[in-house]
Amino acid sequence: MGTHYCNICRQTTFSGKKHIFGKQHQSSLRVVLTKFIEKVKEARRTIKKPQVEKFDCIQHKQTFWCYCCEAEVEKNVTDDKMTVLYGGLLEHMATKEHKKNTHKFWWDNKADQKLKDKVLITEEDMKRFKDEVATVLETFVEEEDDFIKQQAAVIRAQEKHRQEVFESFLEVCFPAMQWHAMKNRTCLMEPAAPAPLLGSLGALSFHIQDCRVQSGAASVTRWRRCHGRQPNEA
Repeated sequence: MGTHYCNICRQTTFSGKKHIFGKQHQSSLRVVLTKFIEKVKEARRTIKKPQVEKFDCIQHKQTFWCYCCEAEVEKNVTDDKMTVLYGGLLEHMATKEHKKNTHKFWWDNKADQKLKDKVLITEEDMKRFKDEVATVLETFVEEEDDFIKQQAAVIRAQEKHRQEVFESFLEVCFPAMQWHAMKNRTCLMEPAAPAPLLGSLGALSFHIQDCRVQSGAASVTRWRRCHGRQPNEA
């Protein structure tokens, strides 16, 4: 008897392939198949009514382990915008390669033949699923377009409201601001000094003019003296 590694029990045995007939292996196999069949059962429910959702990088980027093919398989089908739930699982279960590996898995592990069809998807079911998906996708896209249009209308309404509020604010506040500015300019342009100050300014102006007359007369007298003329000479 040679060594044999069992993927179901995850251990190496020294009883060769006789291990698959043992109670431990058959018990582990039933647990594995129960979980595996339940996943396929959930996916099978969507064949008649596919589910399409907006892409979510956390929820929709999931994989599942196919015991028959011993490989990780994408659970959903997505284009990073929309996601067809269980699309990847159903598509994998309908491939010829999976069908071939399933027959081998059942034979190698001596699984119950009545359970085999529960992990297989027929070509007819897959074709029906794809037809239903096409219809659901079309409806989903239309609903998304309507939603985008509604959101755009809401944004335009909000922007219009803000613009109206801003214009109302200008109509109320800007004339007052303009009146204050005009008043300040008027105060600077118009003489608004008190009467005593005006009188002082007038007296100062008269004094300056008198000084200018006296200074001019003195200058004329000095010029005549320098040129040998008397002040009373013509």
